[in-house]
Amino acid sequence: MLATPGALPAPADGAWAYEVKWDGMRVLATVSHGRFRLVSRGGTDVTSRFPEVAAAVPEGLAEGSVVDGELVLFDAAGRPSFELLAPRIQRAPQRLITAPVTFVAFDLLRSGGDDLLERPYDERRLRLIALGTVGERVLAPDSFDDGAALARTMLAQGWEGVVAKRRASPYRPGVRSADWIKVPHRVTHPVVVGGWKSRDDAPNRLMSLLVGAPTDDGMLRYEGAVGSGMSEAELRTVTTVLRDIARAQSPFHGYPAPEAVHGQTLHWVEPVLVVDVEHLGRTANSLLRQPTVARFRPDLAYADLVAGPGA
Repeated sequence: MLATPGALPAPADGAWAYEVKWDGMRVLATVSHGRFRLVSRGGTDVTSRFPEVAAAVPEGLAEGSVVDGELVLFDAAGRPSFELLAPRIQRAPQRLITAPVTFVAFDLLRSGGDDLLERPYDERRLRLIALGTVGERVLAPDSFDDGAALARTMLAQGWEGVVAKRRASPYRPGVRSADWIKVPHRVTHPVVVGGWKSRDDAPNRLMSLLVGAPTDDGMLRYEGAVGSGMSEAELRTVTTVLRDIARAQSPFHGYPAPEAVHGQTLHWVEPVLVVDVEHLGRTANSLLRQPTVARFRPDLAYADLVAGPGA
């Protein structure tokens, strides 16, 4: 069951419960022969990639039980980090696991032979908690009544956001339902375009903007590549502008620096074009996480960003 993006529902009627939005990998965990079989949203069996979770079935879960949740890897500050998790998603561990993953369980779809899909969310959650589904690598976190307070707390701590779930709702596998609403925290701020990226097989088509932030000493610090959020008309317009302000050398200074993988080309431009980007915080390398173009800012210049615009 998938959540629909939207605004936080009002808690006045008590019809909603609120959960933390985890920055992890969604899986269904089925108890089979005393171990978890882990299957991704795409239907891939990923059990071998997370052996520490597969072996951590809590005693309260009977054979055949099915639990919905996310695989999460916490960083040194105790926050979920998809960046740290990504290498584990792509391949099975080849050596000693130094950063173990935790299975965050938030819904119970089957308890032994008892199918719970048509039961309301509140009942499924109560049964999940009652089974004692907490183990060395398994966490069954609380849900909350005050969504606004939870959202404020998650934003202050730099977490991804909140998911609201209608208490009376059944579980609908594969459905993106309005009974679940995800409210991510996306931060918006202006950045300067210092270049763009294209594919070698389409050298004139903009693949992503390379953006940065001015530093106090007048340098441009690289912030990341932004490829989403632009319409076809905007892509054509901005590509024309970028060609007019082309330069030979990169305007970015310091680390990290833009990199092109095989089959891609980097193009440099004078740092005069400003755009607002939305993002979900920072990666471990201080780059923007999941950035998207919100709007172009012809009202702002490089000097405005050095001064710190309020927009």
